[in-house]
Order: sequence, then structure tokens, then C-alpha cells
Amino acid sequence: MSVEMSLLFGALGAALGVIGAIIALKKESKNQGASEANISSKVDYIARGVDDIKLDFKDQARKIESQNERLIRVEESTKSAHKRIAKLEGDDA
Repeated sequence: MSVEMSLLFGALGAALGVIGAIIALKKESKNQGASEANISSKVDYIARGVDDIKLDFKDQARKIESQNERLIRVEESTKSAHKRIAKLEGDDA
């Protein structure tokens, strides 16, 4: 009878060990899934931030191009004004 009890307790211990290992693996898997979801959401947040930065950069490039065009027109107008002033000063002298 003591041999049967030993076998019974041994089998019970092994079964509890296997059950404990399965529970630990499930818990670890759940924690890993939560960690991966957290990382994925952070990557998505960073990607949205990068997209916003790209849009801002494109907007700034458009503004700079507009300023360059205006500067060219002002320089041309100034050159024309200088020629007219030079003509007027030449006529007066």
C-alpha cells in the first residue's frame, strides 16, 4: 500500500508540475502579447509623428519657394526702378 501511495503522490506531483508549467507558459504568452501590443502602438504613434513632420516639411518647402519667387520679382522691380532713376538723374544733370 505504501508503494501505491508513493506512485499516486508521484503521479499527482507530476500532473501538478505539468499544469503549473502550462499556466506559467500561458501567463508568459499573455504578458508577451501585451508587451508586443504596447510596442506596436508606440511604433504607430511614431509613424504618425513622422508623417506629420513630413507634411510640415513639405509646407515649409512650399513657403520657401513662394518667398523665393517673391524675392526674384522684387529684385527685378528694384533693377527696373534703378534704371528709371538713373535715367531721370541723367536727364537732370
